[in-house]
Amino acid sequence: MPRHKLNDYQLRDFAAEHLTYEVDMLLATALLLGTGNHELPMKNALLESFTIHLRALIDFLWESDNPRPDDAIATDYYASTDKWHRVRPVFPTALDPARKRTAKEIVHLTYARLTVTTEQKCWNYFDMANAITEALVEFRTNALPSRIGDALLDLKRLGN
Repeated sequence: MPRHKLNDYQLRDFAAEHLTYEVDMLLATALLLGTGNHELPMKNALLESFTIHLRALIDFLWESDNPRPDDAIATDYYASTDKWHRVRPVFPTALDPARKRTAKEIVHLTYARLTVTTEQKCWNYFDMANAITEALVEFRTNALPSRIGDALLDLKRLGN
């Protein structure tokens, strides 16, 4: 099935509302998790939110070989599909566990959770958020201005 194509105006609106939302939620939850002053239910809710927004941004920037027709992907913001693949950063090591762990420990109720130790439950949310932020800066810098508009202008790394 062919991919759904949006015009420049629709892509600008999408980036301004939805892409910005994903980034804002990811960074806000990382900062809140960094305070460490939350009871377990709140900490878990923040972690779930963080990982889901992280996964959405990973899939946007490093989409699978076969994105669904209505998936928003970074290449939509370039004149040619190979441009983003030429300039995008290599998938950061800090994000290696994110896809699988989000699937196995957060989104799906799996028996794989039985093998996760207390030490393994730690998420390096600042490192992960910063790795995504660096890739998003590269994405924003190279995207067509007519498609990205003013979205993502104020991206900053989180302090550790």
